[in-house]
Amino acid sequence: MTRATGLGLALVLGSSLAVAGAALPAAADVRAGVAGEATATAVVERRVKVYELLTKDGGYFYTASESEKQSAVTKHGWTLTQTPLHFISPAPFRGGKPLYRLRWSKKASYLVTASLSERDTLVKSGDFTYEGVLGYAPGSAAAGGEVKVYRLSNNGRWRLAIEAHKNSILVNEPGWELNGPLLYQFRSGN
Repeated sequence: MTRATGLGLALVLGSSLAVAGAALPAAADVRAGVAGEATATAVVERRVKVYELLTKDGGYFYTASESEKQSAVTKHGWTLTQTPLHFISPAPFRGGKPLYRLRWSKKASYLVTASLSERDTLVKSGDFTYEGVLGYAPGSAAAGGEVKVYRLSNNGRWRLAIEAHKNSILVNEPGWELNGPLLYQFRSGN
């Protein structure tokens, strides 16, 4: 796996989650956001909570949108987990990295990555569809990152976990493999 110095998020779904008014930005918008990063302020003014949901297929889905989370629960029957995750920014900022969300075509499974090359390779494989940017995460502690986030995988499922939860998953849930550290999250909303 090729990694950028960023937070890769992983998700799991077989069908696209369509939520009115909560669409992710198009690829052109993502490129513009990354290009605009150099002029973005160093202070992140707004932060949004990252949620983990379990899909009916046993995959993991991540969102930072309240309306998308509600739609996933009410329209799709997914379950909000108690996984400890923190906050990201909905807008680019200096030192922040975009989190790309991909839908796996084989079952209800999503993958999120901060690596542009990983995103492009997975989309070119034909097994993933690019859905846009989930949000922006600190690429380092110097960029405001307070909580390191890791990605794990297990037979077509991907998870994000902070350090203590990552260790618990690896010890108590057979089959999970550590993909490595990705990016950081903010500990608080502001």
